Amino acid sequence: MAAWPVILAALVLMPALPALAQVPPPDGPAGAPGFRRNQLLGPVAPSSPTKSVLGLSAQFGDKLPIINSGLHWRIFSDQADLNGNYALVMESTEAHPLLTLDPGGYVVHVTYGLATATRHVVIGTSAVSERIVLDTGALRLTGLLGKKPIPPRELSFELHRTDDSAGNPVTDKIKAGEIVRLPAGSYQLISTYGHANARVITELRVDAGKLTDASVLHKGAHVSFLLKPARPGARDTFWSIQTPGGDVVVENTEERPTFILAEGDYVAVARRGGKIFQRPFSVETGKDERVEIAAK
Repeated sequence: MAAWPVILAALVLMPALPALAQVPPPDGPAGAPGFRRNQLLGPVAPSSPTKSVLGLSAQFGDKLPIINSGLHWRIFSDQADLNGNYALVMESTEAHPLLTLDPGGYVVHVTYGLATATRHVVIGTSAVSERIVLDTGALRLTGLLGKKPIPPRELSFELHRTDDSAGNPVTDKIKAGEIVRLPAGSYQLISTYGHANARVITELRVDAGKLTDASVLHKGAHVSFLLKPARPGARDTFWSIQTPGGDVVVENTEERPTFILAEGDYVAVARRGGKIFQRPFSVETGKDERVEIAAK
């Protein structure tokens, strides 16, 4: 389907923006699949001669504000065990944790939604402070039908990095109105209204330290179908909604199905009792229709 406009607005992310949605962190640092969880080691007093303090913080990007919420820190040993796993030593969801650790090498892994970063640090006998730059922003998506908001339950979004030649989705579980933290960069957005062909494909950009609001403009409507005479409870009617050229858009075996279809021309084909009935119809944006076919 042709891409329709997307309305964008970007707001500067405040350091303690409470509405940002949490996204569960992965099982281990990126690029290190052998990490595993281990019993957490309890911190001891920083004054202990065998411990040192590691102070951590993160910022949205170079020369951008410090991040004051929504971070998940995990500290792994940098030495693999006999099975190639790296033990999880400690974790924290504080924005600026002060962690007491034994001297040695560690891998610091931090997540902020879908944005992640890792850093190798070596702890000696003196306190160490590390600030990690997370080149990250946030995105909030909504859908419009003309000037009317589309109910979130009727929308689904899928996001891809434009520089990913493999085409793997960054996420396909974004809900309308949800704020999702993402690495800054350019993305391809696939917005689907309903579950058929009312789909918009567009591109947008997420900037570091900013919340980008994107409203996708859809063209489509609800269309319900009935083969008369109606037979409540029957399941012997097969529906196929096709383009005028015969391409199948969606199929269903309900007696009275309803689909959300993109604006355009179609042919409704119903099969019952070995007979086929059909009728052409058109869809106009925002104009819900009922298509009835007489089984003669």
